[in-house]
Amino acid sequence: MKHTLLMMSTLAFSVSSLFFTTTAIAQEDSRSPCERTANQMFQACKSDVVDDYKTTLANCTNLALRSERVACRDEAKLVRMEEAEFCGDQRDARTDACEVLGEERYDADPLLDPAIVFVDPDDVDHSTVNPYVSVVAGHTYVLRAGEEGEETVVVHVTEESREIQGVLCRVVADAVVIAEEDEEDGGIEYVAVEITDDWFAQDMDGNVYYCGEIARNFEDDILVDLDGSFESGREFAKAGVLIMAMPTVGLAHRTEFSLGEAEDIIQYLDLASIPSVENEHFPCADVGGCLMTFDFAPLDPESTENKYYIPGIGFVLAEAMEDGVLTGEREELLCVGDSLDILVDPQCEIEDPEELLEELCELSPDAFCE
Repeated sequence: MKHTLLMMSTLAFSVSSLFFTTTAIAQEDSRSPCERTANQMFQACKSDVVDDYKTTLANCTNLALRSERVACRDEAKLVRMEEAEFCGDQRDARTDACEVLGEERYDADPLLDPAIVFVDPDDVDHSTVNPYVSVVAGHTYVLRAGEEGEETVVVHVTEESREIQGVLCRVVADAVVIAEEDEEDGGIEYVAVEITDDWFAQDMDGNVYYCGEIARNFEDDILVDLDGSFESGREFAKAGVLIMAMPTVGLAHRTEFSLGEAEDIIQYLDLASIPSVENEHFPCADVGGCLMTFDFAPLDPESTENKYYIPGIGFVLAEAMEDGVLTGEREELLCVGDSLDILVDPQCEIEDPEELLEELCELSPDAFCE
């Protein structure tokens, strides 16, 4: 009798488990592939939080003083709670992105699309270049960025190209530095924040694609990681459209796709927008307005940007937002030219161009050593 009851109980449990499993699968299948991706990345994020928490606890165990061990464990618990909440924010942002993109799944890498005719970057000239992003060798521009405008950004289109997924992608060097006083001689020295090689491709219609990047991130002038790096065709990463030659207002698309590393999205908001606080060097009002975009990434759901572009010049201004509110942090174009010689132009506001170029040459010889 007991044996029979045990069998009936086991059968009931199995049926119940099957019911809930089937229900879970049905619920999962009712979501779009894009929404399922958001949920799967949420689960992965939670697992990472647990791993980090357990690793921190293990390190806490090896502290000498009991007071230090207790404080370490308390801090670990607080970080675990904050990171778990952030995982939820990322899931919500990815789900919202599905709706904005109208996307089922991002299954087609544009670099592999036979309908797209790519051109050799060396064949792109000023008459065929994308009006907002240039792949013409020598094109150089300088930006002011950072919370207090402390960062100098130098973007230089090199003569080099790299073949990715069978497509020639132009190598564009992007260097972020901070000018500091040299304690030894009282002069200016430039400390690296980030040095990136971006890879851009252009098609016959002028659209520019983001093939990937290698990002070197520094702290106190010391290389600490390569976070944000990706390459189309490696570890499931896919290229995206960096910016279209003829944008359509309201359209949104991915500029890059490498889950957990690079998930930026751009939406075209206006073709004749004038920001409330303009770039004094390149005002949108002088040309009747700018292309305005909304740029966001589910990896950092709280931070978004409104960006502005002038046709024929390119990017001129970005206004940072947090939770939809302007923070006052800006990135703005200071000067633009056809070679690194532009760095000596007073409009670039570089205190010591020779020292800067010397530092950039050390950091990225292939791009900045003339």
